[in-house]
Amino acid sequence: MSSIITKFMTAVTEPQFKLARDLMAMAIADGKITPEEHEAMSSICHIEHIDEHQLMESLSTSNGPVCEIPPTVKEREEYLRNLILLIGADSYSAPQEIYLFQIIASRMGLNQMNVIGLFLMTTTHQYFQGDIGCKVLKSFLENYIDPKKKGNEIWRHHLHTIYETVAMNTENDNRLLAQNLSKATQALLMNKILVDEFSHVGLNFQRILKEEELQVLEQYAR
Repeated sequence: MSSIITKFMTAVTEPQFKLARDLMAMAIADGKITPEEHEAMSSICHIEHIDEHQLMESLSTSNGPVCEIPPTVKEREEYLRNLILLIGADSYSAPQEIYLFQIIASRMGLNQMNVIGLFLMTTTHQYFQGDIGCKVLKSFLENYIDPKKKGNEIWRHHLHTIYETVAMNTENDNRLLAQNLSKATQALLMNKILVDEFSHVGLNFQRILKEEELQVLEQYAR
């Protein structure tokens, strides 16, 4: 299969550069990149000590700037799952990595619910050993929701998407749906950093979660 990962592997082989490399590859291919995307890429390049100009030049001259997205949904999800494993290699999901991951997923036709679902399904013992997956998911949720850095509508939407993802992956059983949504609330409340962040800006995280839980339960109950 000819894809982003194989097309540009000869240009930049260091695995920790993959997120920045792949988005840059896409940007070169379609000529579209926003200032926010460029800032996020520059930030990752700085953190990982990547020469951004050299990286862009190597991509531009590597057999032409042609970039192919994996053709099937299954192959795209597998590709993105590998990116999550890469992101979680240091047991942490950095904000810039999450942002670039969302952009790449979006350009592959996946929505926010798909992104949440992939993180929930990938941060398990099947893919990560010990408690590493829990740490990756925990940091993902912290940086995905963060009320201090994101507007009210954004973190509300992200929270709602989390509960919707749980509902969409639950069989048509109202009792099981209620149990799974409640478990999601309890899991989020165990994230002390998130609880403190909401408290810091004068918000009751537990009440907000319960509101989202009940709203999605009402929405998806059969």
